[in-house]
Amino acid sequence: MESDDFIQHLIVASLEGTASDEELEKLRQWLEESEAHWDEYGGMRRQWLRTGAGERYEVERGWRSVKERLSGRKAMKGRRVMRRWWEVAAAAVVLLLAGGMWHWTAEGLDGERGGVDERIVPGGKKAVLVLGSNEQVVLGDGAEDAVWAGNAEVRREENTLVYAAAEGDTAAVEYNRLITPRGGEYTVVLADGTQVWVNADSELKYPVRFSGGERKVYLKGEAYFDVAKRDGQKFVVCTNGTEVTVLGTEFNVKNYPGGGMATTLVEGSVVIGHGGQECRLRPGQQAYVDRTGVQVREVETVLYTAWKDGFFVYRDMTLDGILKELSRWYDFSYFYRNERLQALPLTAKIRRFDDVEKVFEILKSTGQVDFVIKGKTVTVLSK
Repeated sequence: MESDDFIQHLIVASLEGTASDEELEKLRQWLEESEAHWDEYGGMRRQWLRTGAGERYEVERGWRSVKERLSGRKAMKGRRVMRRWWEVAAAAVVLLLAGGMWHWTAEGLDGERGGVDERIVPGGKKAVLVLGSNEQVVLGDGAEDAVWAGNAEVRREENTLVYAAAEGDTAAVEYNRLITPRGGEYTVVLADGTQVWVNADSELKYPVRFSGGERKVYLKGEAYFDVAKRDGQKFVVCTNGTEVTVLGTEFNVKNYPGGGMATTLVEGSVVIGHGGQECRLRPGQQAYVDRTGVQVREVETVLYTAWKDGFFVYRDMTLDGILKELSRWYDFSYFYRNERLQALPLTAKIRRFDDVEKVFEILKSTGQVDFVIKGKTVTVLSK
């Protein structure tokens, strides 16, 4: 009989795509022993998908592809067994592809490293700049000091991209994309002087110059905007069907997959437009957009903007909400031994660049939760 730790290792290895053929066979044998084993595996797989890998790399579409490939093999005994094994194989194969995509990114961002770092470390200043020609420029400490984006010059000044000011003309506008991985962040100064801090696992699409009556950019993930005021030229952030319109102000926009979109206003005034609804925010207010529409509430802005200044600040935040944010920055996966811990409310202030062990010690000081770290996988336990 295999130990609990070994079974957990098999499950995590299958999800990470690192399991050997022998390990996958042992996992299959364990799964077929009881329905409870399938439930345990399914719970860990759902937790894995909630960390973001499933949505980012389209697991469900890959799953269908794997099923098609497996359908030509010799049938196993019983339809139930075949369906179950598809689940294991699909999770392993699709997440292996996801791991391969991240391995490419990590290798590009840190060429001196022989492989993916298996330690959990704080994120850093790293991103990929995709030019209008689809040429990719890796950004980090070793990035070039200047590149050309179409007709615009872009300088790198202390891990900040700075676009040269340019007036609009009749030529087609070229768009650039700034993409940050999990464990990365970057800052860009747009051609109009607007400064944008782009958080981990995010993408900002913007023109290399602005023309016409509006300045429009597109966001996936999270970013903080300090918008340069321009008379007669509004600034618009588009994200998942919602538009945030301003003339000059500071605000944070957060819109990761699996949750609603939140715009938090620090200074000035913004207008939120979504599905025919429109509302104006005052400083200290947040607009939250989900399937039910737009809700406006008073908030402590520091809870939603502290990341830009090097901190995570939480007040009665659920443990799962905290771990989702920390896992994007420290780039780890996490699982619960007791899923009821997900709703545990915690209050904490954490330095963004602290070692992860110190971060977990702060969370453990509540006396209600514990953590076991193996490589880049964290298991959450009741204390």
